Amino acid sequence: MAIGGTGDDFERIRLGAGRLVPPDPDLVGGGVPAFVGRVTSPASKIAVGHFLMVQPICVLGAEAEGGVGDFSAVGSATVPAYLVGPGVPSTGDYLVCRFVDNRWAVERSGVAKPPAGGGGGTIPSCFCTSIPTTLRMTSANPAGNYGMFQSCTIQYGPTPAWASSLNLGPEIYLSTGSFFDPLLASSPFSYLLTCRYNQFALTRLYPVSPYGSPYRDAILYTWLVGGYGNTCSPFHLDNGLAFPGSDPTCSVTIDQP
Repeated sequence: MAIGGTGDDFERIRLGAGRLVPPDPDLVGGGVPAFVGRVTSPASKIAVGHFLMVQPICVLGAEAEGGVGDFSAVGSATVPAYLVGPGVPSTGDYLVCRFVDNRWAVERSGVAKPPAGGGGGTIPSCFCTSIPTTLRMTSANPAGNYGMFQSCTIQYGPTPAWASSLNLGPEIYLSTGSFFDPLLASSPFSYLLTCRYNQFALTRLYPVSPYGSPYRDAILYTWLVGGYGNTCSPFHLDNGLAFPGSDPTCSVTIDQP
């Protein structure tokens, strides 16, 4: 007796007998469950490498070219999802959540929304994709470490001509004022803020110094985005480390003015 059906049909019947229902590829994108979620976590809780909360959303609207889509919340429950990055979403954004390694994960591959009050600057290879163009640096102890850390304003803009040989790129974050190093009284310096992936670093640039001209100092202070107190949006670096052997009272914060 011939029995109609395909190999896939028989496989579904076999699994169904054991109460195992395979995911439908047409519904879950090739076998990986996914849903649209609305970010409900406050900005202070959103950071790359951390879990945020999302509310499952149903996508409505006629499935037609040029048709208008609509969102409808599926209840009031929220689900924790791991933020891969590199961008950082805002509260209320809609993200596609996928089931990876027994947990939900989301990514923000586009550029984050510009900060309030204007556009943002960018640093190549930095996880913070939109940084305020003007930053405020606050030193807890300006007298410590021979005056190494001073409060100032750091501004995003074109790299000065005198620093072109340091290969810093066309635009950088540099302090608007210069300071004198007590150990090198005739050599003023400016602060340079850099970033690589999720680590921000502070160093000093000297137009003229006994070590060469121009001269870039060693890294003096670092912050890891994703750690407590350090976020891309709102931009805030409040939990960092000074170089080994430095005065522990010399803590430095960088945030939006």
